[in-house]
Amino acid sequence: MKLYNSLAHKKEEFKPLASLTVIAPQLNIPLKKKQAGIYTCGPTVYNVAHIGNLRSFIFADVLQRTLKFNNYQVNWVMNITDVDDKTINDSRTKYPKLEPMKALLKFTKEYEEIFWQDLKTLNIETPNKIPRATEFIPQMQELIIKILEAGYGYEKDGSFYFNIKKYSKDFKYGNLLELDLSQLKSTERIQADEYEKEEIQDFVLWKAAKKSEPSWDFEYNGKNYPGRPGWHIECSAMSHEYLGITFDIHTGGVDLKFPHHENEIAQSTAGHGTEKLVNFFLHNEHILVNNEKMSKSKKNFYTIEDVKNKGFNPLSFRYFCLNAHYRSKLNFTWQGLEAAQNALNNLYSEYLNFLAETNESPTSVNNKYKQQFLDAINNDLNTPQALAVMWEMVKDESLSANDKKNLLLEFDKIFGLGLTNLKPVEIPENIKKLAKQREQLRQEKKWDEADEIRKKIEGLGYQIEDTDNGPIFKN
Repeated sequence: MKLYNSLAHKKEEFKPLASLTVIAPQLNIPLKKKQAGIYTCGPTVYNVAHIGNLRSFIFADVLQRTLKFNNYQVNWVMNITDVDDKTINDSRTKYPKLEPMKALLKFTKEYEEIFWQDLKTLNIETPNKIPRATEFIPQMQELIIKILEAGYGYEKDGSFYFNIKKYSKDFKYGNLLELDLSQLKSTERIQADEYEKEEIQDFVLWKAAKKSEPSWDFEYNGKNYPGRPGWHIECSAMSHEYLGITFDIHTGGVDLKFPHHENEIAQSTAGHGTEKLVNFFLHNEHILVNNEKMSKSKKNFYTIEDVKNKGFNPLSFRYFCLNAHYRSKLNFTWQGLEAAQNALNNLYSEYLNFLAETNESPTSVNNKYKQQFLDAINNDLNTPQALAVMWEMVKDESLSANDKKNLLLEFDKIFGLGLTNLKPVEIPENIKKLAKQREQLRQEKKWDEADEIRKKIEGLGYQIEDTDNGPIFKN
């Protein structure tokens, strides 16, 4: 299995750091099972996640599904950033009468619940561990103290900063992006959690308390420094808590390479005296709108709610993402999403047809197509190629319906398109008659009249979706 490692700037064979001894059922003997630890930078819960954000989590889900498909035991950790500049400022605006800490926790909980609902809607599996930043303040403080004691941090006006110039004399700073440190001045520092690539400055580890902001006590050298953690220290502390000092894979969007992931590497190296935070960094590319990065600041973003309100199955967005390699920019259009939905509906129709032709339980699968599929997905998660293998298999007339059904169920363990939830629907004669009338009107291009019949069918408790093989029903 090969993955593109942002640290090495090339594809490398994935080799896990550890294996787990398990007792084989019935044989009662110990066997070694491959393990893989993944840390995914989760959302900052100050707003609804847009579909550009959600691409990162679909990618991470495909990664962990692929590892499990390859018989790894996966420990997937995804954090929740529930304290930073954005969450503090917006919670104070929304709940000005609440005490700052209560306002923060109430505000972030609301958006976290929406986030998990979006992930469920997209059939993204739930991570094994979900650390929230506000629950791991002691671990962050412990790491900050280690950084200070190692000589890579300093205090100024009640805040603590990471000294990049001092660190870069002993270690390489700028592994993920080949950064030019020649212009760095040791007096420059920045308190903002997020900043631009050009701003190579000492970053904040612990921010001094401000009036009307939530804060925690921080005891260091016999003195209290009330405040709250900087954004970068949060992920370093939480990843180490659940995955150890050095772990297998760290994922996130390309926009997190710098400063966030670069600073994570520096903090962990400085605090623990190891040059390796993680073996593999994997980064997914942006979703674009009109060839511009989708972002909340530009107000050019869409949410899963927007997708549903336009009448799309949310899993059509998942298919849309699978149709492009995770390291490729993806330009979002509603026409492109419609094409993805049509392909998904055709897949559902084919699967239901195979299901109707056989009552056999899944037993074995055709090795030729399974191997082709595995070769594609194990080549840096090449989902477009894997989809091509799937459609070639579907059209192969030499395979039985049972073979095709079994293969689709195998492939969907990674694709996550919800095939196991599909069941043949018994359609009453009156519904079939209405559907036939609607199909005739569609052929005559009488779209408004056809749409009226669709609404009538839906009013009777059935949904109808059009595919190349004709309409399919859901109830």
